[in-house]
Amino acid sequence: MRFRPRLLALVLLSVTAVIFIHNKVMTYYTGRSPETTVAYKEYTDPTATIKPFYGHPSLMPYEDFFVPGKNTTFSLDYNFSLDGSKICKDEDPYMVIFILSLHDKTAQRAAIRQTWGSVATSNRWPGTTFTPIIKIVFLFGVHPIDILNEIVRKESSIHNDIVQADFVDAYANLTLKVLMGFKWMTSYCPKTKFVMKTDEDSFIVLPKLVRKLESVSMDNSILGPYVFAEGIAPYGKHKLEKEEYPLAFYPPHCKGNMYVMSSNLATKLRLVANHFKYFRIEDVFLTGILAKVFDVRHINLKDSEYHKFKVASACELLTGSVILSQKISEIRQYQIWQTFRNKILCS
Repeated sequence: MRFRPRLLALVLLSVTAVIFIHNKVMTYYTGRSPETTVAYKEYTDPTATIKPFYGHPSLMPYEDFFVPGKNTTFSLDYNFSLDGSKICKDEDPYMVIFILSLHDKTAQRAAIRQTWGSVATSNRWPGTTFTPIIKIVFLFGVHPIDILNEIVRKESSIHNDIVQADFVDAYANLTLKVLMGFKWMTSYCPKTKFVMKTDEDSFIVLPKLVRKLESVSMDNSILGPYVFAEGIAPYGKHKLEKEEYPLAFYPPHCKGNMYVMSSNLATKLRLVANHFKYFRIEDVFLTGILAKVFDVRHINLKDSEYHKFKVASACELLTGSVILSQKISEIRQYQIWQTFRNKILCS
């Protein structure tokens, strides 16, 4: 009997601690601006249930790292010097594809426009009925050498598929480039169902991708080549200092050569983004760190749909289940497309 007062004291202490933590959390998440309300719904929803931790176990003690701060840390208040206002003017697309490009890669952009990206203007794919409306958008910042900006301006006047914002175009600003693409989507193409980010050296078999999207639930999900627990690179362009990222593993994320999400999710990620410290590794930041705020899940491309360590052959893209291949030169883009137009090459 003499232990009951001690037990009662422990119970009261535990209850007090729970109330204290709850009050701290509720205090922390008050005072949000109206613009970011949507981004914090999951945190303030009293009906939300606790879900199992999603990610490498070593990240569990650092869940606070994936909580947005009260204040903004970097700006998205850039203007669009080329606003691409005609891209979605006459129709609401099924998907907008943002292609990150470099100013001097004119041949690569031309190859995309004449091969897999031609569906944006023709709404046709060789050998199949293709009905979804797709729009491609080449994304740019401003190059320090203005003659290269002039190249992009001329292309824009001809093809109407370029968006440029007035931040400096640099490798460290890839995150900013994609976020500005999401911002553009909200203003100029708000009714698109999906948004995709890809690189200019990718070849994407769009009919297969659409079938994949229609076969899975994309609610609060991101589709793409998926990594559950990737360690931090010890050297190279992806090396990070402890001040940039103090943890040993990244959260689950999709690799940057292709990922697809709903336009609604893209907007939520954009609104919460600058409540985190700017993070220059774009795919990890958007599809990993920010996605964790909303407990997003990832839908992987199977090994048969994407070869991580080799370039897919033209016949694999045509007759197999491969959806995406990367490291495709402009010459190879045309060669693959010719195979799609002349299927006898794979017979």
